[in-house]
Amino acid sequence: MKNQNAIRDISNVFKKYLKKNNISTKIVGWYYQFIHYLIIILAAIVMLFNNNPFHLTLLLIVISLDAFSVVILHNCPLTILEQKYLKTSLVKERMNTFRKSKIVYKCDHVYEQQIELLINVWCLIACKILFVLTMKTINKNIIFQVNS
Repeated sequence: MKNQNAIRDISNVFKKYLKKNNISTKIVGWYYQFIHYLIIILAAIVMLFNNNPFHLTLLLIVISLDAFSVVILHNCPLTILEQKYLKTSLVKERMNTFRKSKIVYKCDHVYEQQIELLINVWCLIACKILFVLTMKTINKNIIFQVNS
């Protein structure tokens, strides 16, 4: 029976192409690392500079999906792919930087550190949404009372 997984077939063709043309698989790893950085930077920009509650809620959904994937896989999918192709990841680099700075987690489980980070980011975004909504409510009440 032939393998009927189209994604796996495409992946295998891509790997054969890389091997045939002597192209390092590190390029694939760099691609995943670039995507990882891009998601982090764009999420940070939205979180810091956007006050639209709808946009922030969409960001919460993205963070929630990432947290769900970390719970299911016990690791971030992009981190798994970086580790596969580069033999390192953003998480390992961050942990090494923290260790050099004498900032050490009590456990070495990547899973717990990623969940902790995502929970903190999720809470910051939720607090910003609540703050924006509270400010809009207060401003409406103040304007209504002044005009009355």
